[in-house]
Amino acid sequence: MSVVGAAIILGLIVAALVKMKTARPVVVVVCVLFGLVLGATPIGDGLYAGVAAVGAWLSDAVTGL
Repeated sequence: MSVVGAAIILGLIVAALVKMKTARPVVVVVCVLFGLVLGATPIGDGLYAGVAAVGAWLSDAVTGL
């Protein structure tokens, strides 16, 4: 199985858990695994850059208060 395939499968599991409104530790584990696998895919660098940009903006906004 490729990393992209694992990301798709974990994404479907996360979507199903959200639809079923399941709030258990299993959801946390699946979401963490999904994030880690998604970060290992080719779009991981773009996602990291986007999250880093939002974090920098929030840091600047909070510091400016």
